[in-house]
Amino acid sequence: MTHHEDRISALLDKMNLTDMVTLLSGEDFWSIAALPEYGIGKLRVTDGPNGARGSGSFFQEGGARVSSACFPVGIALGASWNPDLVQEIGAAIAVETKSKGAQVCLAPTVNIHRSVTNGRNFECYSEDPELSADLTTAFVRGLQGQGVAATVKHFVGNESEIERTTINSEIDERSLREVYLRPFEDAVKRANAWGIMTSYNKLNGTYTAENEWLLQDVLRGDWGFDGFVVSDWFGSRTTAPTIKAGLDLEMPGPTRDRGDKLIQAVEQGEVSVDDIRERARTMLRLMARVGCLDEMPPYGEVTDDRPEHRALIRAAGAECAVLLKNNDALPLAKDSKIAVIGPNAKVAQIMGGGSSQLNPHYRISPWEGLVAKVGEGNLAYAAGCQNHRWEPLISGDITVEFFARDDLGGEVVATSKLQSAVEFLYPEPVEGKIGQNDFSCRASVDYTATESGPHSFGLHTAGRSRLKVDGQVVIDIWDDWTKGRTFFEEGCDERTGMIDLQQGQTYRIEMELQTVPAANLVNPAFRFGVSRPLGDAAIAEAVAIASANEVALVCVGRSGEWDTEGSDLDHISIPGRQDELVKAVAAANPNTIVILQTGGPVEMPWIDEVAAVLQ
Repeated sequence: MTHHEDRISALLDKMNLTDMVTLLSGEDFWSIAALPEYGIGKLRVTDGPNGARGSGSFFQEGGARVSSACFPVGIALGASWNPDLVQEIGAAIAVETKSKGAQVCLAPTVNIHRSVTNGRNFECYSEDPELSADLTTAFVRGLQGQGVAATVKHFVGNESEIERTTINSEIDERSLREVYLRPFEDAVKRANAWGIMTSYNKLNGTYTAENEWLLQDVLRGDWGFDGFVVSDWFGSRTTAPTIKAGLDLEMPGPTRDRGDKLIQAVEQGEVSVDDIRERARTMLRLMARVGCLDEMPPYGEVTDDRPEHRALIRAAGAECAVLLKNNDALPLAKDSKIAVIGPNAKVAQIMGGGSSQLNPHYRISPWEGLVAKVGEGNLAYAAGCQNHRWEPLISGDITVEFFARDDLGGEVVATSKLQSAVEFLYPEPVEGKIGQNDFSCRASVDYTATESGPHSFGLHTAGRSRLKVDGQVVIDIWDDWTKGRTFFEEGCDERTGMIDLQQGQTYRIEMELQTVPAANLVNPAFRFGVSRPLGDAAIAEAVAIASANEVALVCVGRSGEWDTEGSDLDHISIPGRQDELVKAVAAANPNTIVILQTGGPVEMPWIDEVAAVLQ
């Protein structure tokens, strides 16, 4: 380390103010600019913590994007109570991070399960601060043992997603130190974490990114932290106060608060050159630790689907599953005739929503696993009901036309192709031909109905929008658009509209979007989908196959639409008619086994009526 520090001091002595300031903010969404004249390579980061996505959008899967290993989420790892397992997963995610051309993983997420309705509980380990501290320490050791920097987040008081970019978390010091700070403290003291990410919220009246007591007195003073502190994306709001408080890196780029503004703050005496030098020293120390001060390999993102990672994921998944009840119903006899029921039966619910989403190497649904184990001839299937929060995405050959004006007027300045009707339009989608948050676009796709009858279309957008079916406006969110709980609280809540469609007929679907000024996170985006609503007949079909088979496996719960960053839950009942479905199936078959897939606790009003429950 002494060698690194001597080398860093020598570099700082050579740098002018502009060079040092360059190190303190992002060049783009995922990187800090190289300074080749000093031998400094480009530093890249990737989201975690249940994998390493790379630079792709968290709203899209598949297509041309590289895929990633998807490990069990934090709440699952918490249920393992196994630090050795978590350390092994940290080491594997380091390998994945390198496969995405990055040196820093934005992980682990170690906030406390303070409320049962927190939408991001799935990403965190536990309600117990000591268990969280042990698992955090293990993950950081595993990751950094492979030369990849951890970024322990979110520091601190981000235990709810409601208005998280502006909310004030009021926490007394004893509670902070005994509960909320414990995982961070052990990450620093026991695992020598190289990075900490500040949260969006205020702590006792001051935003954490400019909270001098938190970053200087506690983190660096009390704990002796010598790593870097980075803002959550768009979580830095000021220039001089964040520098004085000890925020080293503003992300993402291009900068909003630093660059020329920071140089001007130095010239006006608001920030000293010594302050800048200290923040730059911390960034150079990070670069030394991860190898950016040495020869950098060529940048590239690749799919690296390793058999040993698959084996680790499977072993961890088994260890993380919890048997909540078993009246001699499990294990199943190999020759059992099984009714497989529920909205999660043919969908692999393997992660929550938000920045931790990735494009997985593979997904195996409960149905697919059972077919592989016992053969389709021993199985029967019925969905029973639906549990989606938003109408299922329309997929296909979707064309998006962009207009430099905000009224869909003038020439089309660019077009892009999508395979799924969801798009996160930041960074700029068409290379400077439109403004970041001042344009309009039209997405078009042909949709062929597979059934006749009423269809429910759904739309939510970060901007004014409407959806048309063969020219008929089915959803209109133009004049009365208002911010809601989608797209990290920059988008409206979903609106739906019903229209009758005929089986086999193809319809032209058009979605039009006009951007609006962002409240905080620059995030123009859209999502639209459609479903054929299920009713009483679907539950009756499930009851019929449950009666006709020896065992009924009911796969219910939530998805990453419910358990997601940027939105808390209204309640902890499983959504839709799933409780009703479980009760009806249990009444028809005494050997009913419930497979729960959720990112947090749920009510189980049917627990006494079923033979087994596997969480």
